[in-house]
Amino acid sequence: MESMTITLVAIAVTSVVVPVLLALWLVRRRRASASSGRDDRYSPERILTPEQTHMLDYLQDTFPGQIVLPNMSLSRLLTVRRAADRQRAANRLKDYRVDFVVCGQDGRPSFAFDVEQYHLSDAKAKAHKAVMKNRILKTAGVRFVFLKNGIHRMPSPADFRAQLNLAELPKPKAKEEARESALQQLESQFSSFDSLHSSHNNGYRDSEVMGMSRLMDLDEFGQRRSGASGSRTRASSGGSFDDSRSHRNSRFDGSSLDVRGG
Repeated sequence: MESMTITLVAIAVTSVVVPVLLALWLVRRRRASASSGRDDRYSPERILTPEQTHMLDYLQDTFPGQIVLPNMSLSRLLTVRRAADRQRAANRLKDYRVDFVVCGQDGRPSFAFDVEQYHLSDAKAKAHKAVMKNRILKTAGVRFVFLKNGIHRMPSPADFRAQLNLAELPKPKAKEEARESALQQLESQFSSFDSLHSSHNNGYRDSEVMGMSRLMDLDEFGQRRSGASGSRTRASSGGSFDDSRSHRNSRFDGSSLDVRGG
């Protein structure tokens, strides 16, 4: 009788303990599977809109053989060369992005582009951000230019490249002088250096972001053409560049959609 009681107790304990242990084992197995990521699944995200793809193709035609990258943060393009507060200067780079960047043969950025955007509710804040972005890029020798918001409003890649060559900025020296000049100090502190001293003396304040009209008004000396009104010959319908220039030597027919940058 006593042995039967012990047997029944053992069976009862086993019937309780075994399911508990099995449940614990299943929980641990699921956690291990979750941590390994074996059951994780992913979906592709759109990197570029069709309109941005058209503009990327256009820029690749403008800079054949060079690297053109979309949607880049300034923190990936620049490093702090000199600053009173290096950490704050580095953090500032994270606040800004450009729609496209073109790299030279050395892999360093030479030109940065944003696409014009209209009807912005925060236009004033966007304009201020563009000015600050331009100042930061200029200290690194990277020319920042606003593109028209559609391929049909852009000049031919050959004409565009020729004008960009006139506007290209010199790169900073690898090793700077131990003593900074007054102008260098102003540059480091994001002062009004740009508005007082233009690198190319081309008739506009370099703190202002260069748009297509200003760019296309530069002459062969990198100066703004005398009497330039800030715009070229435009079609009466939409302000595009003259068709005789805009599509010469270009595979773009002007029928692509407008571009809206990120």
